[in-house]
Amino acid sequence: MEIQKFDLVVLGGGNATSLAIRAAEAGWSVALIEADLLGGACPNRGCVPSKLLLGFAEVATTIQHAARFHMEASLDKIDVEKIRAETQAATIESTDGRIEAKLPANCTLFRGFGKFIGERRIEVNGEVLEGAKVLVATGTRPSIPEQFRNLPVWTSDHVFSMDSVPKSIAIIGGGYIACELAWFFASMGVATTMLVRGDRLLTAEDREIQGLFKEGFCQEVEVKFQTKVTDVQATDSGFQLDLNDTQSLNVERVLVATGRESTTDKIAPEAGGIEINEKGFIVTNDHLQTSAEGVYALGDVAGQYFFTHSAAFEATYLGDCWLEEESAPINYGPMPHAVFSYPEIAGVGKTEEELNNEGAEFLIGSVPYTSASKGKAIKERNGLCKFLVAPDGTILGCHIVGHHASILLHEVIPVMRWRNQIDSLTKIIHIHPSLSEVVRNAARKALAACKSHKAS
Repeated sequence: MEIQKFDLVVLGGGNATSLAIRAAEAGWSVALIEADLLGGACPNRGCVPSKLLLGFAEVATTIQHAARFHMEASLDKIDVEKIRAETQAATIESTDGRIEAKLPANCTLFRGFGKFIGERRIEVNGEVLEGAKVLVATGTRPSIPEQFRNLPVWTSDHVFSMDSVPKSIAIIGGGYIACELAWFFASMGVATTMLVRGDRLLTAEDREIQGLFKEGFCQEVEVKFQTKVTDVQATDSGFQLDLNDTQSLNVERVLVATGRESTTDKIAPEAGGIEINEKGFIVTNDHLQTSAEGVYALGDVAGQYFFTHSAAFEATYLGDCWLEEESAPINYGPMPHAVFSYPEIAGVGKTEEELNNEGAEFLIGSVPYTSASKGKAIKERNGLCKFLVAPDGTILGCHIVGHHASILLHEVIPVMRWRNQIDSLTKIIHIHPSLSEVVRNAARKALAACKSHKAS
């Protein structure tokens, strides 16, 4: 069988596509393999379509809260079908073509499932490709509990390509995907019920932040905690779910959002000499190299960080190493995250629970949004900015819940990256009256705690 040789073979057309294009523009011969839509999950089944939908949710929620501002307003009609169609047109229906049109002439696209058949050799559609370098970036897929696997339920892979918006939906799970989509459906007037096995939402967040989020979120979305689905059946009108409290729930659609799992079982990494861990993720070192010479991995498939922004950072890093002769190990710095639900959450660094488990000494500085004039103006009831700092002022973590949390957190990230002292945030001028003063006020609290600790 003829072997086609390339300077770089990229398995997975998501975040790694930018690196494939960059290498091709630098003169490398590149093979790009993708079985689905170019762009991967983010622009087609994740970040982008979900945030477009949540833009509509934010407007609807603002109108519904008009009474808090002593105004009378009502949502007389929501054209959910136009919302659905507009979102799909901007993402699923156009992203793949836009990306393919950007591919340089020396970047050959192979549409199909690729798998390893030897060292740096991948078979796709009966063709064998060999790369001087190979990059694996096949991401993850939704995990589906066994009781739902043979039923026509939705996951995040399906929900954004829905043919129509349902009248009712049950959402299984309490993580960020469940919380974001539940808010959208509920704000659009869909009868929405979240079913959560435990008594908490967003369990990876700082416990105090979890509590404030739960308080605000549960005013917008019906959530049944301590609830398990004991049986589920497809019916003529949708689904019947039997619950552990002896009640039944009948809905038109079921969305399962219980986590994501590795895709390496589809690509035969063992044939390429690639080590995977017990969860099926590819093992990499601090240069993103796998156990196989010349083979690299980035993004979710490596199982370290599960964010689009971390995968994009990794793609840039590898490009700098290969094309700009950078040699240092990857340095992520503080890794931030956000949950774009209601209220919004953003965080970076350690949580209070993690520090307690480590036995670390730390101090807390926190303030509600209403500590700042702008926070009062927007009537943010559940807003909080919380710093966790070492006694010497080193920032260990920052967690924010409330309006524009993801924007406010970016004031903290560069400080943690370059100097990481809490007084860096108290010694700069903040625009008054802006929401950023919430961060400054929390930093002042943390700094005061450090000074008090030193004095004692």
